[in-house]
Amino acid sequence: MAKLLMHTATVTLILPFDIESDAEVAALRCAGIPVDALGNAESGYLFVRLSNNRCDNIFRWFATGLEQKLPSL
Repeated sequence: MAKLLMHTATVTLILPFDIESDAEVAALRCAGIPVDALGNAESGYLFVRLSNNRCDNIFRWFATGLEQKLPSL
């Protein structure tokens, strides 16, 4: 089985769950996350999850994506 690699996000941002979509896109861009008008990452990998308090979304952007190397045989 391949080893799982630990990845550190390039940018982590916490926004209110009920934020309007235009404000969300603007906040992501201000944080340096390249997103299109719908909030989709234009490069890298954007992971979004609900926070433990269920009131916020946590956005974690990885500039280089999440690639996993296969073990050499």
